[in-house]
Amino acid sequence: MTRATKAKLLVESSNVLPLVDVEIAFRVGSLQDPIGKEGLAQLTGQLLRRGPHGISADSFEDRLANLGDMVWRPALRARDFAKLKRHAQASLLSRLDDDQTLGAIHLRERLFAGHPYGRSTSGSADSLRRINLRDAERFYGRYLETGAFIVGVSGDISDSEAESLVDAHFPRRTKKMNGKRDVPATHIRRGRHVVIVDKPERTQTQLYIGTLGARTHDRNLFPLIVSNTAFGGTFTGPLMQEVRAVRGWSYGAYSRLTHSDQRDAWYMWSAPSAEYSADCAALELELLDRWVEKGLAKASLKFAQQYLINSHCFNRDTPSKRLESRLDIELLGVPRRYVERHDELVAQVTRKKANDATRARISPRDLVMVVVATAKDVKNAFEKLPGVSSVEVVPYRQP
Repeated sequence: MTRATKAKLLVESSNVLPLVDVEIAFRVGSLQDPIGKEGLAQLTGQLLRRGPHGISADSFEDRLANLGDMVWRPALRARDFAKLKRHAQASLLSRLDDDQTLGAIHLRERLFAGHPYGRSTSGSADSLRRINLRDAERFYGRYLETGAFIVGVSGDISDSEAESLVDAHFPRRTKKMNGKRDVPATHIRRGRHVVIVDKPERTQTQLYIGTLGARTHDRNLFPLIVSNTAFGGTFTGPLMQEVRAVRGWSYGAYSRLTHSDQRDAWYMWSAPSAEYSADCAALELELLDRWVEKGLAKASLKFAQQYLINSHCFNRDTPSKRLESRLDIELLGVPRRYVERHDELVAQVTRKKANDATRARISPRDLVMVVVATAKDVKNAFEKLPGVSSVEVVPYRQP
């Protein structure tokens, strides 16, 4: 017989405001979506929010103190599922109108082709069509019903008050939270590959250039965070300065570094006009080559470190934000020292460590370039970019 235990509880107390936030977190998500039924985890989570048996969806919104019912007594109503599925399908159509989102989706799909990281959290028209209520019920029974969850409470509440609240409203866990996630390694695609997402009448384009970056548990992570911040993480970095301030080709230009169990994405984004889209891409490739080859100047390193240290306080200035950091530790495997010693880890990065990490993790020769544009206006120019191995044109409505 399985022995039930109390739900794991995290509390961040603060009496600054007479408010209390409650979060329920599961170590489960889109990585558990069956192949061909992408979007199931998201749909199931939304279905839980429609409330338990005996309470209408509208009434449940007024009874958030009974969040525990959502975990162990969900109604999983057919009418709610049908409504949520229609909303999910409508959302897929609406994102076709958002060029920036469209480009980001295509970048991840191509960068992580065949890997779970490349699968859409919200699914596709085909995968949503395959999902039925029974799938959601099975997903709930396998991953959620056993109570392998964490309750987080933040705000004007003490530890003892939070414990009493959880004991009164939340089920006991019958399953241990497994901290290990079996995610296959990601692999870099060799060469420079262009994907033009063909959309008619685009006077402005969305341009993404990306490759693999770092893992969460990576000795190069903090040096790369500092290096990337100096390159494209602030307004004063060379990426923003050269693209916007000097040439005026795009209102914004930045680079982003993501990390997960396996190497996740590093990418640059900008939104140049169609006339200058290929020129902007060529400039960004040149800046990328220079960053990797020559590294950072000492002044740029110091500025990036100070920026990261000064801004970090805004990630911890409320109890709910501090709770989010603790949930990242519990659910995502983020090392505790990343949170507790953040400023120290940033300050310890030397110029050599930053430059070595950049060369070790960022490959300018192996890139995916996605541009949302009218193909006939930009294709020839993108084919002439240095080192391009392939150019593919896909209709913007293509899954």
